[in-house]
Amino acid sequence: MVSWIRHRDLHILTVGGYTYTSDQRFQATHSPQTDDWTLHIKWAQQRDAGVYECQVSTQPVSFNATLN
Repeated sequence: MVSWIRHRDLHILTVGGYTYTSDQRFQATHSPQTDDWTLHIKWAQQRDAGVYECQVSTQPVSFNATLN
């Protein structure tokens, strides 16, 4: 499952094809031919600038950790 997160407020925007934000300008699409996921922002505005992160959940769960 693929999720898109906005770093500014750690808001989950989409999970799979479902949009979690009430801002309907956000939409995730999947291209089965390439297995690519794309986050679309309709009518992007200056306030939309920032870092967006794509997270992929796997089964079984995969962990990456760094210990210092």
